[in-house]
Amino acid sequence: MSTTWIIIIAVIAFAVLICFLLAVANFSYEKFMERYKELDKVYIKSNIMPYDFVNMINHEHFRGKLQIVQISQVARDAYGKGKLFLSTSTINNNSIASFTIIAHEMGHAQQDREGKLKSFNFMRKLGRVLGLFMTPLLLTGAIMVFIESLMIIGLVLLGIAVLIFLLALILKLVTISIEKDASKKGIVFLEEILDDLEMKRAKRFLKDARNTYWADFLKIVLFWTALSKKTQLFN
Repeated sequence: MSTTWIIIIAVIAFAVLICFLLAVANFSYEKFMERYKELDKVYIKSNIMPYDFVNMINHEHFRGKLQIVQISQVARDAYGKGKLFLSTSTINNNSIASFTIIAHEMGHAQQDREGKLKSFNFMRKLGRVLGLFMTPLLLTGAIMVFIESLMIIGLVLLGIAVLIFLLALILKLVTISIEKDASKKGIVFLEEILDDLEMKRAKRFLKDARNTYWADFLKIVLFWTALSKKTQLFN
């Protein structure tokens, strides 16, 4: 095979790969929401309600110390500083989606209790501050590079901007790892109330949710294509 054909095949393969990664980056959240809407209409066989499930896990694993805060935004459930922020829809709907979301957020609560979130949260807050300087550093450095007397300073500024960008990528990857671990912990909670088929659906739902974090990572990596949706460096 000639060198020309090897180059052509390599370019086509690269283009196909980029298209696939862009599809993941741009449509993972939509896929997750479709799965959410689907499983939000599939009710579990057990008669236990989400609020009772929360209280059960709270008392069994957290000595009742978790505070439950109801919010109005759908699919914005979260955990932070000893509080579970659960939407009214989640807490009142006896669906696989509701129980899976609750279990996942309680997985984060378990991580917090084990001390796994403290350093990560600090680095993310630091990253948000550093992220404010990345664009100014890039622009200033790019200008200085073309001024002979300021070239070294320009290169330094560009280097700092690149380091901030790399920090954002690293934190995105750490976030994916944290989300995966929270899901594993959540699965343990779900095993107390779901049957095998319900567990299979819950695990698939968690995988779709985790893919949204991969999508966020890819949005940053593929920013140069101008074809990926925008995202924040340190969200």
